[in-house]
Amino acid sequence: MKQGAIIEEIGGEPASGSEGTGSQTWHDTSSVLQWAEIESCLGAWLEAAKPACGPEAAQNFDLVRRLDRRRVRPAAQRREEYVRGPRAFLGPNDLLCMPTTPALAPLKGTIAPRGHVSTGNNYYSRALSLTSVAGIGRLPQVSLPLAESAGGVPVSLSLLAANGRDAFLRSVVERVAAFMQA
Repeated sequence: MKQGAIIEEIGGEPASGSEGTGSQTWHDTSSVLQWAEIESCLGAWLEAAKPACGPEAAQNFDLVRRLDRRRVRPAAQRREEYVRGPRAFLGPNDLLCMPTTPALAPLKGTIAPRGHVSTGNNYYSRALSLTSVAGIGRLPQVSLPLAESAGGVPVSLSLLAANGRDAFLRSVVERVAAFMQA
């Protein structure tokens, strides 16, 4: 297993002209592609039906509506660049280990609204930066609850395997679970 790797080393440099660096750029790429997909699938229905949504859902759909479609092609190209990095980095029996969340879970009502997702300074944005790696890299991922912090908050570790190595990842998780129960 390779040690000391960071997302920038695995994924390479962001495409020229892209905003952000490292896992934040993975998150930005994921967001643009997700918003474009939501608009393609639900946009016409949202416009016609004008469903009543809660404040958070309304904010999210507003982000989708305001997406500059010129960002989609560069995001799709960046995604393909990011897929190549993990393929070259992860061997058939390698795992990428990373925290599932950027910090302990915040208290209810203390995180910034989702509309501020692109700032990179809030818990929600940092959490999505971590979780976007598997989706953008087309990697299987499992989050293992391993312990509780002093405050009783669960702490977990995410394990990611190479594309197509789902069975290997499952076997590792089964061994870790057996060890934890012993």
